[in-house]
Amino acid sequence: MTPKTLTCDDCYFRTKGLCALATEVPCPTFRSTTSRLAPPRQPQLVARPLGIAERTLEPVYAAATA
Repeated sequence: MTPKTLTCDDCYFRTKGLCALATEVPCPTFRSTTSRLAPPRQPQLVARPLGIAERTLEPVYAAATA
């Protein structure tokens, strides 16, 4: 069985009359009509350790107070 090729006719925005593009190639904002309308998952942000930021600011702070 071959996978179905997606077209603009499969897009939520096209079926609801909300698409402003005159193209037949799915665009980056493509959302399938079969799934719920939700943005794609974003990567999880990872906080940097505070020690790195403090060490990089020490020379600048020392020069400003001297």
